[in-house]
Amino acid sequence: MELSIYKGPGFEILFDVDGRSAQMVVKGPLSRFVTHIAEGFNAHAALEKVAAVREGQVIISNFMPPAPSGSFNRLVENQIKRLLLRKSMPESLMLLTTGRCQCKCKHCIVHGMKKEPHISTKELYHVIDQTLELGAYHVSFEGGEPTLRDDIFDLIKHVDKSKASTHLITNGLRLTRDYVQRLKNAGLVYLHVSLDSPYPKEHDMFRGVEGIFEKASAGVKYGVEEGLIGIVEYTATPYNSDFERLEDLYKHCSSLGVHEILIDEVVPGGRWEYHDDNLLTKEDYERLAAFQNEANKRRDGPRVSSSYSYRDPNIMGCFAGRRWVWISPTGEIMPCLHIPLSFGNVRDISLESAWKKIRRHPLFKKKPETCAWRDPQYRDNYFGRIRNAIEEERLPYRVEE
Repeated sequence: MELSIYKGPGFEILFDVDGRSAQMVVKGPLSRFVTHIAEGFNAHAALEKVAAVREGQVIISNFMPPAPSGSFNRLVENQIKRLLLRKSMPESLMLLTTGRCQCKCKHCIVHGMKKEPHISTKELYHVIDQTLELGAYHVSFEGGEPTLRDDIFDLIKHVDKSKASTHLITNGLRLTRDYVQRLKNAGLVYLHVSLDSPYPKEHDMFRGVEGIFEKASAGVKYGVEEGLIGIVEYTATPYNSDFERLEDLYKHCSSLGVHEILIDEVVPGGRWEYHDDNLLTKEDYERLAAFQNEANKRRDGPRVSSSYSYRDPNIMGCFAGRRWVWISPTGEIMPCLHIPLSFGNVRDISLESAWKKIRRHPLFKKKPETCAWRDPQYRDNYFGRIRNAIEEERLPYRVEE
């Protein structure tokens, strides 16, 4: 099946779809100006197994909007602007909608963040509108636990679906079938549910809540059954990255009908202390890559993606302050959750002005050679201050120009 996903002046971008695999192709007299986009997708987007193929639409991964769609058009246009005009804009808006949560996860990254004064519904509406105006095509509602906000359905509904896809990242405790249906009716597209182990007792202990494994598993299954793209988020640590756990995770997610397993790397910060034993080793990364490659060769079951692989400097590079922007539970504007530096508050500064401040900062105006949290410049200048701020619960740390 050949599916047209974007038409530009003198060129057309298409997907050649065969089952759950796809290849991006370009046609037209001016196609040579955008062939690099197709080459990049085909080389790095693991198109041998897309998350889902629906009537008239391909869902490559949670990283990209469904294609074709208005939000996917904006993705393509942003890449053209980056490559041809050297223009940088926030493509993804990550909203830490609250610092409240029912769990006490051992790797909680919002631990130590200020929780008051809470960002209001009206303020979040304004942030969403500003970011879409700047070109974003991805809006994610996170926490803490975003389902603890009574206005979460209104927030999702507020996003212009012709411009951006919507994501909710949850621990799954509140995901009854009725709740999932309300999310779908509000316009949610991607439902992300966190699992830290394929084993109920281990996951419950890691999160500090008895029974959360079963509720999270049921919740993502409800999401799939109600027509959402179901994603299991798995934060890889040195303690859960062995082949046996990864294979058992894959089997469990397959039984739930999950479309994609998203693996991220644990990062020091919040409750997760920085020392070598707490970080993934080279062997861990190699094992995770081998698992991903092998799983994506299987005809059935979920696609497996790793968010850190896209941040490789030879692919897209670190997203912090270059492709995404984060908002703290109190409205502080940050380049990344893992770089808890504030460049102003949404109550005092426009998002556009804060973005310009971020882009002027030495950490983010240079070409990234690694993820910013690994950058010696960040570690030397800010890491000690960040640790003090965590202890005093006053994150993010405010950067002065």
